[in-house]
Amino acid sequence: MSEQVSITTLIQMYQLSRLLHDYHHELYNHFEEHEISPSLYAAPWFLTLFASQFPLGFVSRIFDFVFVQGTEVIFKVALCLLSSHEGEIVECDSFESIVDYLKTTLPTLTQTVMEQTIAKVMEMDISKQLHAYEVEYHVLQDEMLDVGSMPDDSDRLDKLEKTNAQLKKQNMDLLEKLQAARQKIQTLETSVENFLSRESKMKHMIRSLEQERAAYQKTIERMRSCLPSDALTDVEMTQIKTGPNGKAKTAAKKP
Repeated sequence: MSEQVSITTLIQMYQLSRLLHDYHHELYNHFEEHEISPSLYAAPWFLTLFASQFPLGFVSRIFDFVFVQGTEVIFKVALCLLSSHEGEIVECDSFESIVDYLKTTLPTLTQTVMEQTIAKVMEMDISKQLHAYEVEYHVLQDEMLDVGSMPDDSDRLDKLEKTNAQLKKQNMDLLEKLQAARQKIQTLETSVENFLSRESKMKHMIRSLEQERAAYQKTIERMRSCLPSDALTDVEMTQIKTGPNGKAKTAAKKP
């Protein structure tokens, strides 16, 4: 199971690299110059649907899109995030600074950047490119297997095996983080439901009190209508008001 996930992740990393090459060549060259492979920063995005590093509000939007459009959304989000921060990434001039920016600074999205990213994702269509890159990946793998025994390719095979082992370990760690993030989301959703329930009860109580108040007012009006007019006049002239000291005082009569 984990071996299958690792192979899938390798394919996804290759596809993302090819997307960068075709859509954002300058950024692709910058990554190549500093030996930044997609597995260093994008593997957690794909394995946890961005839940391991990004705000929960943003992650919940991504979950909604994945349910509707499938895993293609993850590529589009990753591509949009990288393109919107391309200027800042290119300014990073070392391996460490680039990795640090991608893992710490980039995930701290503002609400504006979130909305812009979602808008771009809705407009993109890369399904044909992804299919072509997947076929391309398998063709390259078949070619490597055909000449795998050649000495010139032994180093490449060793690197791939090491990368595969690293991804397996990273996969297990990220799956644990994903489970924790999902539990946190579920807890937050439960809290929201409780708040909404309490709000509904308060609104119902307010409506009941307003209805009760209206009923009291109608009762008072009926009682006043039953009194003779001269009695109403006497009541108005001898209206008693309670002062701040708690003692009753008679209001001054109108001249």
